[in-house]
Amino acid sequence: MQKKFNRSYESLEQIFEFTERILATEHVEQSVRFPVHFVMEELFTNMVKYNPDNSHDILLDVDASSDHVTVSMTDFDVDEFDVTVDREVDTESPLEERPIGGLGLHLIKKMVDSIEYEHRNKQSTITFTKGPG
Repeated sequence: MQKKFNRSYESLEQIFEFTERILATEHVEQSVRFPVHFVMEELFTNMVKYNPDNSHDILLDVDASSDHVTVSMTDFDVDEFDVTVDREVDTESPLEERPIGGLGLHLIKKMVDSIEYEHRNKQSTITFTKGPG
């Protein structure tokens, strides 16, 4: 099921409600729901944060069954930034000594079963899947 959301942090509540209705209808396990919401929040907030002057809505497409969830998020009129590329992230130093940035993307890649990125004609689509376990 697809829906467009306003490029605003305030849209997160609507995104969670939209997604939760789909996940509940399909009886998706709670252990899958949390990572799905976490990853969507991280990706959506990055889309808002790093392209604040963009007036285009962000398209969310959620496909769920009892054994897996696939989410695609499409951002329009954006430059390429491949979230699947591994970037060096310091996870060893004390928090106050670590450089800012990159930890969120590092975490979401660990939480999902797969993540893909496509950029064409100034349009970026990130698709991830999550199943139980």
